[in-house]
Amino acid sequence: MKDFKSSAARLARFFQDSRDKWKARAAEVQKRWRAAQVRIRDLENSRAYWKARALAAEQEQATRVCTDKPREGEDTPSAPLLATPVANHHYSLEVMELCLQMYLHTSIGCRGVSWVMQLFGNHLPVGVPAYTTVLNWVYRLGLAVLQHPLPRRDDWIFILDNTIALGELKCLVVLGIPASRLAETGYSPSHRDMTVLAVEITANSTGVWVEAVLRHVAARTGEPVQIVSDHGSDLRKGIALYRQQAPSCVETYDISHAIATALKAHWREDSTWQAFLKQASATLSRFQQTDLAFLLPPSLRTKARYMAIEAHIDWVLRVLAYYDRGDFSAIGRPTVFSAMAWKSLRKGWTNSAVAPLRALIGTPYPSRAALCEALREQVASADVTALEEHLDDAFWRLADRGYGRFLEAFEWVLAYRDSVPEWTQTSAVSKTIQTVVKTKGLARTTADAVKAALAELGPLSPPVEAFQTQMLTHLQGEAAKLPEGATWLGSSDIIESVFGHYKAFTARGPLKEIGKLVLTIPAFLSDLTAPVIRNAMESVRTIDVEHWVETHLGDSMLKRRRRALVPT
Repeated sequence: MKDFKSSAARLARFFQDSRDKWKARAAEVQKRWRAAQVRIRDLENSRAYWKARALAAEQEQATRVCTDKPREGEDTPSAPLLATPVANHHYSLEVMELCLQMYLHTSIGCRGVSWVMQLFGNHLPVGVPAYTTVLNWVYRLGLAVLQHPLPRRDDWIFILDNTIALGELKCLVVLGIPASRLAETGYSPSHRDMTVLAVEITANSTGVWVEAVLRHVAARTGEPVQIVSDHGSDLRKGIALYRQQAPSCVETYDISHAIATALKAHWREDSTWQAFLKQASATLSRFQQTDLAFLLPPSLRTKARYMAIEAHIDWVLRVLAYYDRGDFSAIGRPTVFSAMAWKSLRKGWTNSAVAPLRALIGTPYPSRAALCEALREQVASADVTALEEHLDDAFWRLADRGYGRFLEAFEWVLAYRDSVPEWTQTSAVSKTIQTVVKTKGLARTTADAVKAALAELGPLSPPVEAFQTQMLTHLQGEAAKLPEGATWLGSSDIIESVFGHYKAFTARGPLKEIGKLVLTIPAFLSDLTAPVIRNAMESVRTIDVEHWVETHLGDSMLKRRRRALVPT
C-alpha cells in the first residue's frame, strides 16, 4: 500500500470494481462453456439418431431391391444385390468379391477395376473403391490364405520352384495336392486344385535353406509322399537333405525340364541345327521392321529355350509349305511381266513364239495364275506346252516380285528341307512322352504306355531312335522310385503356370522386383467365395500386411530408388 499515492478509500473502490469485472467475465465464460457442452451433447445425440435412420433406410432399400418381384419377362434375381455388410468395412462383401474376381482372374489392373466399378455405379447402387483399396484387399486375402491352417494328410504331393526378378531376392513357392485327388484332375491339375503351402523370400537360396522350408511345411501338413521339381541345384540339394530324414518321400524330376535338358544335349553338337538357329535369329533382327515381319520366325527364348523349341520346327514347316504353294501375293508386291522376264523366255525359246508376249511387258497381275493365263492367251495353241516348260524358277524370280522379296529373306530356309523330317520326329517323340506322362500320371506301367504311343509314330531315324531310348531309360528310372500300384504326378507344369500368371501382375509395375505382389499367388489360387473373403477381411488387417512385408521383404526397390535419386 505504501507504493500507492491514492487514498485508501479510493483504492478500495478501484479494487472492488476490478474484482466485480473479473467475476462477471468468469461467470460469462462459464455460462458459454456450459451452453457449449449442452450443444455438443445435443449434436451427438442428433448425429447418432440420423445415422441410425440412414443405415436403416439403406438396409430397407437394399432389401426392397432384392425382394421386389420381377416384371413379366424379367429374370428372377438369385442373390442379394451387393448389400451384405462386412465388419469394420465400408464396402459390401459382394463389391469385394466382384473386385477381387476381376483383378485376379482377368487382365484388368487395379485401376481398371476401379473404372469398371464406376461404370457399374452409374446403374447399380454400389460403391466405387479406389485402386489402392482393391490392392489392399488382394494383399489381405493373400496373407489370410498363407496363414490359414493346413489340413494334415499322409498323401501330400509337394511341387516347388523358385522365381526370380530384378534385384537379389528370390521367391520359393511350395504348392501341394493330395495324391488321392490326382485322378479327378486327369493328372493335370489346374490352379483351383492346388493349395499354397508356403511362399518364402530369400536373398540366398541354398540347399540348407530349402531343406528348412520343407521341414517347416511338413510340420504343418504331414510328411509328403512325393516332391516334384525342375532339379535346380539348390532345390535338388535341399530335397536330398530332406529325404535323409524322410527316406520314404519320392523325388521326381519334372518331365518337361528333363526332356528340354535332353534335347539341348541332343542338338548341342548338331551343326545343322545350330546353324539354323543362328540364321533364324539373324533374319528376325534384320527384317522385323519390314514388310516381311508377318513371316518371321519366333524369337529364341533366353531361358528354357528347349521347352518351346517346337515353335521353330513348326515355323520351318509352314514356311516351306508357303513356298511350295507358290502364291506370294500376301507379301503385297504384284506379279509383273517385266522386260527381264521376257528376255529370259527368249533365251530358251524361238523369237517368233516370244514376240507376241512383248505386248504384255510392264503389265501387273494380282497373282501368278493371272499372269500364266494372260501368257497362254497370247501364244499359239501349239506353243502352250512349251511356254509352261519355260516358266521355271529363273523366270518367276524376275516376274513375281513377291517371290523375289521372299527369297531375299528366306531362301536360306530351303537348304534345311532335308533336315526337317528328323527334327519333326524328335519333336514328336518328346511331345508324345510328355502327353502320356501329363495325362496318365507317372507309374510303374508308364514306360509301357509310352512305348505303345511311340510305336504309332512309325520308323525313326537312328539319331531320333537314340534320343527315344535315352528318354525311355530316364522314364523307367523315375517310375521305379514309386511304390507298386501308385500313380502320382510326373510334371510340375502347374507351378510354371502359376508363375506365368503372377508375372502378369508384376509386368504392370515400374520395377520387376519381388515385392508385395507375391501375395497375389495365394490370392488367385484361393477359392474366391464369400465366406473366404469375409474371413480374410475380418481376420487380417492392413497393419498385418505391412508387418509381413517389413519382416520378409523390407523396403521396396522403388521406395529406395525414390529416396536415393532425389531430384535436384
